[in-house]
Amino acid sequence: MKKLRIEVCSGSECVMMGSMDIIEAIEGLKQVKQQLKLRAQIEIVPCKCLGPCKNENLAPVVRINDELITQATGDIVMSKIIAAIKD
Repeated sequence: MKKLRIEVCSGSECVMMGSMDIIEAIEGLKQVKQQLKLRAQIEIVPCKCLGPCKNENLAPVVRINDELITQATGDIVMSKIIAAIKD
């Protein structure tokens, strides 16, 4: 079974740009993953800051295992999660 560690920045800039919506979307995926036949352990870790959002317009920031995603959206994160599970 694949293990995914998903870190979502919960610093003020990222929250204003939608990081909490991304966390809700991931939680929703965790709830329906059995119906979608996705075999993975998904761990969501809210983080104070992942770095890039401080000095540039890169918020919200998400890290899936070792891949850093800037200007993340729920759709982008969901597609990356599903791709990582299917690999």
